[in-house]
Amino acid sequence: MTKPQRRKASRKKTQPLLYNGLWATFAGSILWLLSMIMARHESLEFAARALLAPAAMGIFVGLGLMLMHVLSKRRAMAEAKVLLRQHSTLLEPMPKLRARPKTRFTSGQQRSSAAGR
Repeated sequence: MTKPQRRKASRKKTQPLLYNGLWATFAGSILWLLSMIMARHESLEFAARALLAPAAMGIFVGLGLMLMHVLSKRRAMAEAKVLLRQHSTLLEPMPKLRARPKTRFTSGQQRSSAAGR
């Protein structure tokens, strides 16, 4: 029988802020292009103007999500640097204390220092 293997900590492989931001920006851009195409026809001009609001919202939300992705990455990197710095200082060995030089008095030195008092 084998020992049960430890499960490896699974890391997120997806980046939802980035992917959702890209898709929202893409969808907003498609709506904006569709609005431009519809504006060429007089009968669809009102509908073309109505599509501008969702198109702008998609583009702005997408850009906002991508900005949040960049800021969260920077924050995570800064926190990792701080934790790594703390971890490395905790694992460093304590500096060795210098031992005081031992002064051994010979019997002659003890008498002379006692006599000098």
